[in-house]
Amino acid sequence: MASNLVWKSCRPPVFRQLASLRFGAGIRRFYSSDPPPENISRYPVPNKKDLPYDIVDLMEEVESKGGFLPNVFKVLSHRPAEFRAFFGYYNELMNKETGGLTKADLHCIAYTLRNPLFPIR
Repeated sequence: MASNLVWKSCRPPVFRQLASLRFGAGIRRFYSSDPPPENISRYPVPNKKDLPYDIVDLMEEVESKGGFLPNVFKVLSHRPAEFRAFFGYYNELMNKETGGLTKADLHCIAYTLRNPLFPIR
């Protein structure tokens, strides 16, 4: 019985499939020298010139501080009311006076969101 299981798992088609997964065959990878993809998602992303001024100001402030604009800003800007609500909540949560989070809590949140092993991306 065990030898039958070993034989089925080592058949050439299964072995080839596993080997191709291991060595990344058929997977398109983007490297830093590649130009970024034209669309970040199938979700509509508006141009900055079509957005309200307060949202554009916030996006430019984030871009100047961080050096880039995260995709979450671009995607959420499609619906300005939700954009304002989300980032209003974020600002209240992260504010030292009103947020109620300690410096260690804020550091833990920042580390978790920047960690490449974090499962939600």
